[in-house]
Amino acid sequence: MKPHYSWLPSKPKLFVIIATSIGIITGITLILYAWQLPPFFLNVVVTNDAYVQSKTTLLSPQVSGYITQVYVKDFAFVKEGDPLLQIDKRIFTQKVQEARANLQGAQSALQAYEQNYRLHEADIIEKEAQIKATEANLKNAQAENNRVSQLVKKESLSKRDYDNARAQLSSAQAAYIQAKAQYQKSLQEFEAFKTTKDSLQAGVKRANALLELALIDLDNSLIKAPIDGQLGEILAHIGQFVSQGSTLTYIVPQTHWVIANIKENKMDKVTLGQKVRFSVDALSGEEFSGVVEEISPATGSEFSPIKVNHATGNFIKVIQRIPVKIAIDPTNKRLEELRAGMSVIVEIETK
Repeated sequence: MKPHYSWLPSKPKLFVIIATSIGIITGITLILYAWQLPPFFLNVVVTNDAYVQSKTTLLSPQVSGYITQVYVKDFAFVKEGDPLLQIDKRIFTQKVQEARANLQGAQSALQAYEQNYRLHEADIIEKEAQIKATEANLKNAQAENNRVSQLVKKESLSKRDYDNARAQLSSAQAAYIQAKAQYQKSLQEFEAFKTTKDSLQAGVKRANALLELALIDLDNSLIKAPIDGQLGEILAHIGQFVSQGSTLTYIVPQTHWVIANIKENKMDKVTLGQKVRFSVDALSGEEFSGVVEEISPATGSEFSPIKVNHATGNFIKVIQRIPVKIAIDPTNKRLEELRAGMSVIVEIETK
């Protein structure tokens, strides 16, 4: 009878067992690390959804015109007040001259008012004197009329003398009435004249304001750097027409910070003042240090102009992220090489 043979697998070698075990452990370790699960990152919150930020300022003209000078080049470093571009200022210069002439005219009109005011005062005084003079003449004519009337009754004077006295009295009365009427007329004219002072003063103020506006426009025809920083690309060129609100260039200050968008389920570990390490992709992973300075009052989606309505359709829960502002330690090396918009990997020490 022939012996019965059955196939049996060969026993694995020790090397294969060790290698396989190492591979499995390594895979599990990488998975745990990638998903930031224990035992990794127990006291650290990590995110790669983080970027270097700065207060980028868009420069736009406040007046319209043609560019006549460009004083800077692309990406130049500038100081506050440095001239950048010049808009044709000839029209604005002429508007300043026109505004100054209008102001001088308004001031001359106000000065003429002051002179005419004194003339009106003198005229009132003169009319008052005329009233007093005609009043004195009237009293004399009344006395003369009474005297002549008595003499006529005694037949010491003729009827003709009486008529002359009556005529002089009537003339004196008319002169007195006319003097009083002229005085009242002068008073009314003076009161009406005084009302023009407010309009003349308003005219001076308006002319002065228009001059200030013309000077502002002339000053705004020269585009200056509002802050210290580095310019972006110069988008305007000599001979180009620019209008209010058009983009000329950008200026980025040297002050930077990091905005890290942290998952909401890890925010319970993040507090103000915690130490931070972050590496910059563009600088070959160069590490920087900082601290948590501010935490956003809402998730990033709340600041989106388009709101998501969860009340309709199917709902899929999406983990939200909360922006965290990180102040950069000013003693870091290569700090000047940071640029707004650079991607970084942030590690917040939560212990």
